[in-house]
Amino acid sequence: MANLASLPQELISNILLRLPTKSIGQLRCVSKPFCSHLSDPQFIKTHLTVHGPEKLIFVFRSFVLTLTFTSDSNSNNDAVAKQIIFPQIQERWENVVGSCNGLVLVLNERHNVFLTNPTTLELLQIPKLPLALHLVNSLSSYGFGYDSSSDDYKIVKLSNYDIGIGGHYAGTVVDVYSLKMRAWRRLDNSPYYHSTYGFDCGVYLVGAIHWLASFADGNVSVIATFDLASEEFKEVQAPSTLEKGDFVGSRLVVFKGCLGMVVNHFKGQADVWMMKEYGIGESWTKFTVDGLDYYDLLTPICQLGNEVVVLKNNSEFFVYNLKEGTLRDLVIANNPNIFVQKAVSFVESLVSPRFYNQIEEQHIPEDEL
Repeated sequence: MANLASLPQELISNILLRLPTKSIGQLRCVSKPFCSHLSDPQFIKTHLTVHGPEKLIFVFRSFVLTLTFTSDSNSNNDAVAKQIIFPQIQERWENVVGSCNGLVLVLNERHNVFLTNPTTLELLQIPKLPLALHLVNSLSSYGFGYDSSSDDYKIVKLSNYDIGIGGHYAGTVVDVYSLKMRAWRRLDNSPYYHSTYGFDCGVYLVGAIHWLASFADGNVSVIATFDLASEEFKEVQAPSTLEKGDFVGSRLVVFKGCLGMVVNHFKGQADVWMMKEYGIGESWTKFTVDGLDYYDLLTPICQLGNEVVVLKNNSEFFVYNLKEGTLRDLVIANNPNIFVQKAVSFVESLVSPRFYNQIEEQHIPEDEL
């Protein structure tokens, strides 16, 4: 500590910011001043700008697992699987909603919502929605993201009743939970009918959560976005060559920082569209994945160089080579013979689910660093 004390504070901070997340966690145990500095919200935010490699997190039966991609040229594996255990949770996991800044939103079989950091293993249960629709005969979808205008993480829940054939559509209810305010709020109903496409979870990008949706009459399909700052719905232009009245077999994804749309043709082929410039309809480009079985459902998860990791039929991971146009198995060490329920990509971070509790705490002075 004496040697560190002789160094300029700015230099120490710059060194610490470049350390990986797990090393930061270990250094927090060195001393109270280190713990204070490395737990400071501003340090955590700045550390986010130093992005690590993407990982995958997915739900398998009662487990939450992560995949870490290996860069070891001598390894026969593309990735390594690791189970994440939260001793306080006994119920089976059901879904991974999405990730943002290293935080991941997950649901269990009792429809309880948890916000976790898979790297630090911190877990926060989100309070139940007081005005939730009854689970019987209702449908729901969650989205999760960060509102930079208010420095707040928000969870959005869309709910409506399953109207069935010939039923009456009563609208989609919109509820928003603020991590900063620790409370749910009910907004005006969504102007869209969101459950047409199986009510996939919303995908987060550039301050908004995106869903495939249609108007209540079902004649026009759109990419509906919920702006987390204004808390209003808007639209993003879909690829112009797609049929406007039917996005069946399609789903939204985010990979390599771009909004993506997968169109599964169920004829051994899927088109993967990427919006290179967000909000610019003319920037949509696509590549086609061939060699699938007739009814295969493909979901790209993340891109690593010229290869895209894809989830096929919610059961198997594959790697698609963009240059060669080939599809191969993703070789996973510690492979648990998985049947994946949902997978999303995330990056390691120091952000805590209890982020705003930390802001309220008094920190120890840093003059001993």
